[in-house]
Amino acid sequence: MTNRNHWLALAGLALVAFAPALYESAFSDDELEKTLMTPPRRIERNVVPAVPDDVPLIPRSTSAPLVPTPLPATSENELGQIVVRNAKVETPVGEGYDVTVSANGQGLLSELGLCEKDEKGEVVLNDDGTSKRVPLRRGMTVHKGDVLGKQQDDELVQDRIVAQQELLVAEKEAEKTLEIEVARAAASVAQASYKRAESLNRDMPGAVSPEEVQEKYYDWVRASKSVDKAEYDLEVNQEKVKVAKARVNAANVQIRNRKFFCPIDGVIDDVYQNEGQWLREGDKILRIHRLDKVMVTGSVDASLYAPEAIDGKEIDVTVKRPGMDDQTLTGKIFYVRQIVESGHFYFYADVQNKRTESGYWLLNPGSLVTVTIR
Repeated sequence: MTNRNHWLALAGLALVAFAPALYESAFSDDELEKTLMTPPRRIERNVVPAVPDDVPLIPRSTSAPLVPTPLPATSENELGQIVVRNAKVETPVGEGYDVTVSANGQGLLSELGLCEKDEKGEVVLNDDGTSKRVPLRRGMTVHKGDVLGKQQDDELVQDRIVAQQELLVAEKEAEKTLEIEVARAAASVAQASYKRAESLNRDMPGAVSPEEVQEKYYDWVRASKSVDKAEYDLEVNQEKVKVAKARVNAANVQIRNRKFFCPIDGVIDDVYQNEGQWLREGDKILRIHRLDKVMVTGSVDASLYAPEAIDGKEIDVTVKRPGMDDQTLTGKIFYVRQIVESGHFYFYADVQNKRTESGYWLLNPGSLVTVTIR
C-alpha cells in the first residue's frame, strides 16, 4: 500500500511539471486572450421566429371572448322590470318555516307517532288506554294541532283525579246555604224576644229585669253576627271552588305539556328520539319544515334602486328544474333591509309553493331562482 501511494505522488508531480508545456502547445497567447475576453452568448427564451414579409398574418377574432361574460345580478327586462338572478329559497328558523319540537320536561317517551282523532277532535284510544297512532318517518306530512306523541303522564293523571275530587267537595260546600238560613232564623227569634221584653217593660215597668233585657239584646246581636259569619263562610267556599278549578286546570296543562303537538303544517325532516328513551327538558324530538310557503331572498344594486322602490311589490319567481319547462310562481316582498352590504340591499318575499305532478315541491330550500319585481 505504501508503494502505491508513492507512485501516485510521483505521477502528480510529473503532471504539474509538464502541464504548461502541454497548454502552450494547444493554445497560443493570442487565442487564449481572445477566448478569455469574449463574453458568453446570451440565451434567448420564448423567442418568436421572425415571419417573412410575404406571409399574410391571420387576424385574431374579437367577436367571441374566450371566457363568457357573466350576467349582472341585477338588470332590467324589456318591460323595465327589475330582474334579480341567483335569489335564494330559504326556510329560516324562528319565523314559522322551520320548527323543532322539544320536550317540555323530563320523563319517559312513552308514545311517538301520529295519533288518530275522532270527529270531535279527540285522540282515539285502544283497549289498553294507549292512543292509536301511525309511526313517524321522514317525509310524512303533518298538520298544525296533530298529536305526535307524549311522555309518560300516569302520575299527572292521578293528580288530576285528586284535584277533580277536591273540586266536587268544594262545589258542594259552596252550594250549602243551610247554615245561613239557620242563622237568620235564630237572629229573628232573638230579635223578637228582645222586642217582647222591651214591650212588657213599657206596659208594666219592671216586668222584666234590666239584666234580662240586656241578655236578650246580646242574644240578638250574637245571632245577627252568626248570619254574617255563615255568609262569609259561603263566600270562602265559593273561592275554594275557584282554587280547586285552578288545580284541575294546572293538572290538565301539565298533562297537555307531556303531549307533542305539531305547531305548523309541514313535512317531518328529522326524528331524533325513539319510544322508551328518557328525555330531559329541551331535548329535541323531531324537526318539521314548512314547504307550502317559503321565503325568497335576493339583493338589489343600491346605486340603481332605492329600498322604497321595491318594498311591498309583487314578484314573479322563475324556477328552473331539470327535465321540465321553467315554472313561474308569484309572491310579495314583505321586508327590505336598510343596511347596504357590498353595494346591495337585501329583500325578503313570501311565496306560495306548488307541487309538481309527481308530488314534489317546486321551490326547495337552498335552491337558486330568478326573481322579477313587477
